[in-house]
Amino acid sequence: MKLMGHEAHRSARLHKLSIATAIAVFAAVLAAVLATGIAGAAPRVIVLGAATPAVPSCPTNCQAVGKTTGFQTNITGAKNPFVVSIRGRVVAWSIKTGAPSTKPNPQNNNQSDYDFFSKTFGGPPKARIAVLKPIMKSIRAGKPIYKLKAQSPVEDLSAFLGQTTTFTLDTPLRVKPNNVVALTVPTWAPAFAINQSADTKWAASRKKEKCNATADILAGTPQDALGTERSYGCVYNTARLLYSATVVADPNQSAPKQPGKK
Repeated sequence: MKLMGHEAHRSARLHKLSIATAIAVFAAVLAAVLATGIAGAAPRVIVLGAATPAVPSCPTNCQAVGKTTGFQTNITGAKNPFVVSIRGRVVAWSIKTGAPSTKPNPQNNNQSDYDFFSKTFGGPPKARIAVLKPIMKSIRAGKPIYKLKAQSPVEDLSAFLGQTTTFTLDTPLRVKPNNVVALTVPTWAPAFAINQSADTKWAASRKKEKCNATADILAGTPQDALGTERSYGCVYNTARLLYSATVVADPNQSAPKQPGKK
């Protein structure tokens, strides 16, 4: 088992949703549409983070993301997969986790991988999603600063390890063009794929000089106070965070422009 550090965390693409999950997402989308009070054409639905499937590192070479907020900046062939291109609402999010071993590990004082991560990061695996606003003036100056605009409730992942799980939101999260939907991990989450392509990257809410040392990682905190700004100074290669977000576009707006078109 390993902490997120020198070996970059790879974003893993979610496998196909189960029938039950698909129904849950459909219900969330329908509720969002009904909430607008506008009848008409079918709503435009966008899944942020859709990409080629990847396999979580646990249990084989078990690694976990801990105490941070992060988002994928690149997945092979897809740049900025979690940047929003339309006005709308996040109505559901999915996370794909590995299953850390629960058997004693002689190489780790007979702790299981699950117990090691829970003890190291202060509790069972948990996650939520966050909506970030990039501070463009700072970013243009070379400082990757993002402001936390909204976030979902924290979900305990203990009962969902080793599978893809979708959480629908009772209160959808508003998003605007150029917002980023990130994954916040208050404790730890085995939602991580490794050994991905060299151009697969993700950014974490850590200062540039605090990226890899175990002590720095354990002392870190996610960005979870609304309205605060945080530097995303650590970028990790060849790894993927395994989550996605379902966005329902607001009605009566133009479709986003395709890359390369004016």
